[in-house]
This record gives sequence, C-alpha cells and structure tokens, in this order.
Amino acid sequence: MIDVIVLRRGKESKETGVGAYSDVVGSVLQSSSLSHGEIRFKLTTEDGHAECLKYGFIEPLLYIINSRSRIYHATEELCCLFLPFVRGKKVVTFHHVSDSREGRSRLLYPIWKMAAKIAVSHSDMIIAISQQTKEDLIRTYGIDEKKIRVMMHGPAPEFRNLKRSREKTIGFVGTLIERKNIIGGLRAFKLFTEMPGTEGYRFVICGDGPLRGELESAAAELGISERIEFIPRMTKDELIEFYNRISVFANSSMHEGLGMTALEAQACGAPVVFFRDARIPEEVTVNFIPSIDEKDFAENMLRLIKDEEFRNSHLKSVEERSLEKEYPKALLNMYSDLLED
Repeated sequence: MIDVIVLRRGKESKETGVGAYSDVVGSVLQSSSLSHGEIRFKLTTEDGHAECLKYGFIEPLLYIINSRSRIYHATEELCCLFLPFVRGKKVVTFHHVSDSREGRSRLLYPIWKMAAKIAVSHSDMIIAISQQTKEDLIRTYGIDEKKIRVMMHGPAPEFRNLKRSREKTIGFVGTLIERKNIIGGLRAFKLFTEMPGTEGYRFVICGDGPLRGELESAAAELGISERIEFIPRMTKDELIEFYNRISVFANSSMHEGLGMTALEAQACGAPVVFFRDARIPEEVTVNFIPSIDEKDFAENMLRLIKDEEFRNSHLKSVEERSLEKEYPKALLNMYSDLLED
C-alpha cells in the first residue's frame, strides 16, 4: 500500500498557480521517504467535452477505485468529486473560497460549489493556503478550525531576480475572469499613459479566459490598443524571463487566496501595485504598494519607474521569510500525524 497519492490536474498547456502548487507537493514527496503516486484529472474542454469526460471523470474514478493508499491529497477542490469513493485518509487544499465571479461558464461555479461541499464533508484535514482562506472556510462552511491547517507557500526557487535590464513594460499574469479586475488595470494604465515620462510603455497581459474579447474591446474604447499586448500562455522559463524584464507588476485582482503570480513577480525583482480594498491576505501584500483607486494605481506605477529609492524599498520578497523551507516541513508533519492516527 502507498503512503500518499496526490489527486491533481493533468498536464496543462500553460502555467497556473494550482499547477505550480501541485508540483511543489510532488517535489516535497519526491524528497521524502514516503512512498507516493498521483492520479491526474483533465479538467479542461480544450480537446472537447468527450475528452474531458473520459480523462477528467471516468478514468480518474476507475484509478481511484482500484488504488490503495493510506492518504489521498487533492491539491484543489475540483479534484474532490470522487472523495466518497476513497478509503484512506483524505486531505484537501483550498486556494480560496470561490464566488460567482470566477468566469462566465454556467457550469464552473455550480460544479465548484458541489466539489467544495464534498471536500469539506469528506476530508480528514484541510490545508488553507492563507489565514484569510481559513477564515473564509469557517465563515462559509462552519468548519471546525481544528480541521484546518494554514500552510502558506512561497514561489518556487527558480523565480528569482536575474538582474536583467528592465523594459518599458507593465505586466500582469492571470486568468482573464471578472475577479481579476483586468478592466480596472486597463483603465489605470490609460491614466498612466497620460502622465509625463510614460512614452513607450506597454501593458502586457499574460493569460487567457472568457473575458479576452471584452478586454480587447475595452482597450480599443480606451484608445490604448496599440500599447496593449495579450499573450495567452507562457512556459515557466518564459514567465521567469517576463517577470525579470517588466518594470511593474499591476496586480488588479480584487480577491486572491494567496496570489502566487504577484509573489513570483516580486521574487524576480518586479515591484507590485494593488488595490487597497482587494481581499488579498495581509501577509502577502506587506511589501506591495496599496492604491485607493485607479488614479492612485497609475500614480504609484509612475512613481515606481521614476523613484529608485521608493522602488527598492518595496522589493523585499515573501520568499525571504524562508517559506520554501517551512512549507515542506509543515506538509510532511501533517502527513505524519495522519499516518499515526
């Protein structure tokens, strides 16, 4: 019998926060003495609904039924639909408590709600990636806080400052959904372009999602299309290079359980601007530059490219708090506790 089986998404065509987290869990297990394996779910319809049904539901269910493990760790809620069929101890990682702003799909939010309820009712332990996520889980589902462990993880060690020359680029990385508030980022960039000294600056948005068309139309209406570039996906190496080239990371999101892309950008030497009223954990935003509105957001971006002392004062990274060392220890301690039960 295996010690731990990880339930995670299948190989994705682009880097995602959940995918990066799953890689971290796999890496921790790989360096431990625990026997382990994984079952992957294809949670995308890129190759058609039939492929999604086969490799996202039918095949993983058969693997789960035929598997034998002392612990099953689902690295996100959508991998929890089959937890009722699991016989070992069950661990689920919640990245944030979702809401209807996740996207325009009529199915995504209802499926997430169903998966989240299954995760809460059938898990033996829940990992919340921040204190904020823990509080959201308790408030939304009434979970006993003893069942939740907060384990915040930092960027992978590959995300570091390579001392590249910074280009005239404002960057954003994330899924193009309502919660990310990219439209707010576009309006702030419009105000930024009207300020002296911003000639030649572009806003590069890396990511794809249901709002892509609307955002392109919004850029045209704002008269900034020629200074906006959409890149659907990047490899990890391309993403690291991107973070090391941009002058500012424009974190327009209004809700994050953690917000890994902003932390990755910061680890690579790019300062981060965000909206003060966004629901992002305080321990994450400690060195971000808060903005009260879109005009303030634009002014903060300008100050970061003009004032070197101000810029350097906001570059201390969460990675410096040794999260890359703390997280593996906390995860393995939790597995040990469950195996001893």
